[in-house]
Amino acid sequence: MSEDVPSLKRIAEPRSLKPAPGVVVGYRRVRTKGTWAVFIISLIMVAIGLALIVHPPMSSKVAYTIDDELKPQYYFHPWFVLKKGEKLEVRGTVRGGNNDIWIYVKEGGRTVEDFKLVKSPVDVIFTAPEDGNYTLYIDNSMSLVSSKILHLELIRHYYDYVPGGLFLFFGFIALLVSLIGLMIGQKRLMIRVGDETYEFWPTNWGKVNVAVNGVTLDSKVKPGDKFRIGPNDEHILEIKMVGRFFKKTGFFVDGREVGRLP
Repeated sequence: MSEDVPSLKRIAEPRSLKPAPGVVVGYRRVRTKGTWAVFIISLIMVAIGLALIVHPPMSSKVAYTIDDELKPQYYFHPWFVLKKGEKLEVRGTVRGGNNDIWIYVKEGGRTVEDFKLVKSPVDVIFTAPEDGNYTLYIDNSMSLVSSKILHLELIRHYYDYVPGGLFLFFGFIALLVSLIGLMIGQKRLMIRVGDETYEFWPTNWGKVNVAVNGVTLDSKVKPGDKFRIGPNDEHILEIKMVGRFFKKTGFFVDGREVGRLP
């Protein structure tokens, strides 16, 4: 055979996934502690979210501010949609006459609660006995001649379902991701040379963790590193970035590619 004719097999060997003689390559998948931690945290988040939905916390906001003159025989009557247990607070000052104002709450034409004449400084709280549309009356009809100067804040204390919803939303996402991670597991590359076993798995920033005969090394390896492996250091392991569009970490033993990791 002419020596000028190259061997296709030898040309293909550097890119072949067939390991060098005496080298055994395989993969295994491992459920990592990090994935278990995310799974447990996601369950806690879902539980907290459900608890906050069933027993939502109270939030407060100023619904109205009244800085006005209320003439005799007149009244303000803002209305609110409240759930059972939500509160409406009236707080501020009244000037004029006896420095008092009549405050009461109606729902569907009936008086739900009557605070009578409230003297300044005003601080009354109405708690909704059930879900409904409530009208708050700030009434000066008991005055025949005295106007009242009102400086009042109407503060609504309402159930806030947003925290529970956020915990549920992100908890379910984390739960789904962790379940997929537990089912799939982390892909690890195993290279065995004689009685020695080398295990590789990806970590952050493109680096790779290494365990030699079950002992995990403190230092990480990265593309561009070279090492001797084998009982007598008879093989050379080289780590390179491979792939045209989606880069992966390639492992080469004696110039032959034997495996890849994400």
